[in-house]
Order: sequence, then structure tokens, then C-alpha cells
Amino acid sequence: MFELLFTSSRFMQRFTNSRNIIDVVSTPWNVEPGGDQLRTMTYTIILNNPLTGKSTAATEKQTLYKESREAQFYWVDSEVLAHDIPYHDYFYTLNRYYIIPSSKQKCRLRISTDLKYRKQPWAIVKSLIEKNSWSSLEDYFKQLESDLLMEESMLNQPIEDPGKLSGLRRRRRTFNRTAETVPKLSSQRSSGDGGVDAKGDITGKKKEVENWNTALVVVMSVFLLLLVLLNVTLFLKLSKIEYAAQSFYRLHLQEEKSLNLASDMVSRAEYSQKHKDQAHRLKGVLRDSIVMLEELKSSLIMLQRTFDLLNKNKTSMAVEN
Repeated sequence: MFELLFTSSRFMQRFTNSRNIIDVVSTPWNVEPGGDQLRTMTYTIILNNPLTGKSTAATEKQTLYKESREAQFYWVDSEVLAHDIPYHDYFYTLNRYYIIPSSKQKCRLRISTDLKYRKQPWAIVKSLIEKNSWSSLEDYFKQLESDLLMEESMLNQPIEDPGKLSGLRRRRRTFNRTAETVPKLSSQRSSGDGGVDAKGDITGKKKEVENWNTALVVVMSVFLLLLVLLNVTLFLKLSKIEYAAQSFYRLHLQEEKSLNLASDMVSRAEYSQKHKDQAHRLKGVLRDSIVMLEELKSSLIMLQRTFDLLNKNKTSMAVEN
């Protein structure tokens, strides 16, 4: 199983071709100073999503931990970083592989995956990243499971024809020659190898993320509707202020003309009283507008706090899981 997944085996070549992964270049397993072994892969992924472009370059760093024991237990972490998709510098994918033998001829493969963030994006951006990423990861590992089961059935087929047997042996010898050098591990398993924790499976996380996305969209829609209503009200208030100011200016000009033409008929006291009434009305309109602006400011602050709270709760829930 380890040779199938973590060397340049024919199985991985077929699998990457079926996933539209091309230009695969990998380094051999190199021993790090701490005892772990590192392997780096670069490749190009052909994409069908118009929002992310036609293709993206990707780098995958595979780490075989020193706790692994040859033919007994393998623990590999794979960090995948895509370089040409939107917000690629915000996150990467961490895939963890456990290979444990269950009998002499069989083993158990357990895979967990998670999204890791280098820096926190906005809530809307984060929901889009997680929705697209979890969908792609689920499709990737479902196909990997299907292809591994098919490979197992091919290897377990009963061979009746001696010619087929010799052909199978030739194919196996060819595979051994073309495969990469498998990293050398200790044959004894240490006593501290049993404390490895894995995260939940992909389907459960995807459903949880979708539920959060739905709740987030509903809350944001309500607040956006409130903001639209407040903006419309503010626009009407501002239009009222502008109309009042223009009316006041026109009346002021008319009163001045009237005073110049008929100063004997219109008293200064009446003009002063009208001027005070108009100023009082204008002051009331301005006061109402200031109140509306304060309400708009309060609603924006409340919207920001709500988004921060949702983001904090979602982050803490992901940590607990």
C-alpha cells in the first residue's frame, strides 16, 4: 500500500491521469535531521471551474514520520498548496495517512484531512473556500477509494492460465524496477506509536460547514435588507434637507425683493418671524437626519459584531472537533 501511494507507481500514474493532474515531478525520500523523511512533489492540476482558471500549479510536501515501522505501521502527512487559485496564500490542505496491517495479506488505510489557514480571511471568503475545498476533497478521496478497491480485486483474481501467471510475474518485476526506492524503516515498532489521533471524516465536516454556511447566509441577508432600508430612509431624509434648503433660499430671495419693493407694507417684525419659523423647520430636519445617521452607525457596528461572533463560534467549533 505504501509503495502504491507514495512512490511513482503505475497505480499513481493512472490515478493522477484520471484526476487531470499532469507534469508530475517528485523527489526521492530524503532523511531530515530529526529523523523524519521528506518527499516533495510538484504538478499541474487542470481545472473545470471558471472561477479558478483553467489550471493551477501545486506543491505537495509529504512527511514520513520517524515513528513509522516498515511493514507494520506508516504515518504520512501531506501538505498540498495550490498556487494559482484565488486566496491561495490564505490556506493549504493537510492530508494524514495511516497504513496499519490487519493480516498477512491485508492492511487498513485511514485518511483524515483538514484545511489549515495561514491567515484568517473574511467570513464570506472563508465560507467559499471551505465549500469548494471540501467538495473537491470528497470527490478526490472517493475516487481514490474506488481505484484502490479495483486494484485489490485485480491483484486477488485467481490465475488459471500459466501464461497469465508468467505475464503477471513479468508485470510485477517491471513494477519493482520502475518504482522508487522505498524509505528504510526500523522493523520493530516502538511502544509509543499508539497515541495518534485522527480527525473526523470528510462527509461529516462538509455537512457541518454547509449548515454554518446556510445560517451565515440567512443572517447576512437579514442585515443587508436592514441596511438597504436604512439607506433608503437616509436618502429620503437628505432629499428632504436639500428641498428645505432650496425652499428657504428661494423664500429668502422673495422676501428681500418684497422688502425692497414694498417696504412700507411689510413690517420688519413679520419678516423676522417668518425667518425664525423657516430656520426652526430646517433645524428640525437636520436633527432628524443626525438621528438617522446615528442609527445607521449603530446598525453597522452591530453587523460587524455579529460577523465576528459567528466567525469566532465557527472557529472554536472546528477546534473542538
